[in-house]
Amino acid sequence: MTYRITHITPLLVNDFPEDFILNQRKEISNKFKFKFRLLDGDRNIYFEGKASRNDSFEPLDFLGSEFGCTDLQYFENGKYVSL
Repeated sequence: MTYRITHITPLLVNDFPEDFILNQRKEISNKFKFKFRLLDGDRNIYFEGKASRNDSFEPLDFLGSEFGCTDLQYFENGKYVSL
């Protein structure tokens, strides 16, 4: 699976290179059809992005432990649903 990050919470933006989001957005193609977001235990949204599949924990596996994310949600039928 591949995914790209389109938004990072302002609390974490300094942990990434200045042009990180710009570069990620440039790499989004038609194969990235599924919106997702990563949340912490208090339901704060830390990351948003687009993925090529909506059934993989890869974004959470990669970013979750380092930044305290505990929930991965994909946008389905007009709402975000936890995987």
